[in-house]
Amino acid sequence: MKIAVYGKGGIGKSTTSCNISIALARRGKKVLQIGCDPKHDSTFTLTGFLIPTIIDTLQSKDYHYEDVWPEDVIYKGYGGVDCVEAGGPPAGAGCGGYVYAAAPLRIIDYCIIIMIMDLMLFAANRIAASVREKARTHPLRLAGLVGNRTSKRDLIDKYVEACPMPVLEVLPLIEDIRVSRVKGKTLFEMVELQPSLKYVCDFYLNIADQILSKPEGIIPKEVPDRELFSLLSDFYLNPVNTVNEKNKPNLIDFMII
Repeated sequence: MKIAVYGKGGIGKSTTSCNISIALARRGKKVLQIGCDPKHDSTFTLTGFLIPTIIDTLQSKDYHYEDVWPEDVIYKGYGGVDCVEAGGPPAGAGCGGYVYAAAPLRIIDYCIIIMIMDLMLFAANRIAASVREKARTHPLRLAGLVGNRTSKRDLIDKYVEACPMPVLEVLPLIEDIRVSRVKGKTLFEMVELQPSLKYVCDFYLNIADQILSKPEGIIPKEVPDRELFSLLSDFYLNPVNTVNEKNKPNLIDFMII
């Protein structure tokens, strides 16, 4: 099974991917994680260091690809997960925008979208549109959406109501998820010294279990841009008061849209 994880830059794709990889390995699966970001840090929390990229290795072999062996580019990460970093062109050069964004959709079985809140919806919506387009000619399906480090899921629920798709999980808003990235460790490795984090690992194990169930997946139908702007405007300007929030003050002083 081949899965691609997409989302806006800095949203937590790598951290989420590494923890899902470990979760799948904990379920007895052999996992290969391939980082497709030119800055080659997608597998950092699995290996604890920036591993050489395929491009680095090719360069060291004077681009004689026939001299490159699997052990030259595959590094063993935490939990037995195999790690590869593709590498890519420097910022502002090459065709990385296509090769590292659209091309994987041609060969994968499922796509997972990572999002947080607010304007990240626009990136998620564009990814949904890309999946729909590629699904016309490839056996690609959207497995679902993962909300990363989110205290509330109101906006996520509002979006998936407009653009129906499964919500695989909503990860809690805790600092340890972000700190794990800096430490170069997955949550599963951190829990060995911090048992209190075990409940966080259960979120990733739940995502893994849903993937292993081989879901039917969907072909999403993205929300038109104007409707998405209206959705955001309505969400913030006309909030729905719940029983527990009726007496809370409105913390928004200005709204610029």
